[in-house]
Amino acid sequence: MTIREGIALREQGRSPEAKALMEPLVADVEGGDDAFAKVFLAHSLADVQEDPEDELAWDLRALAFMDELTDQRAIERGNPGGKNALLPSLHLNLAVDYRRLADMANARHHFELGQTYLDALSDDEYGNSIRSAFAEGL
Repeated sequence: MTIREGIALREQGRSPEAKALMEPLVADVEGGDDAFAKVFLAHSLADVQEDPEDELAWDLRALAFMDELTDQRAIERGNPGGKNALLPSLHLNLAVDYRRLADMANARHHFELGQTYLDALSDDEYGNSIRSAFAEGL
């Protein structure tokens, strides 16, 4: 899957290449009916933005697509905690985005929202990494 290839590039420090690989997918993914792919792509594109306002816009887009996502689809895509297992990461990223933009009220709001969904995370490396990030605070 190209989104995962983009994530791999970002993890290798090759964000511009990741962005170039994923951006052409937006029209097809957003025009499709896979809500998980919509959330996943927007959330992934947020991570490769250089401008904090662009990163915020993509994270907000990912959060908006959550309304279309069902628990069943999230579980099918490997999230045993359903769609709520995606919310800690989304809200944490939004908190960081807002902090970078010096909007501490919204940063705290999303940090607190993300904490309310921590129980949906699996007890695995991913879940532990998100819980650790929250433990570090804003």
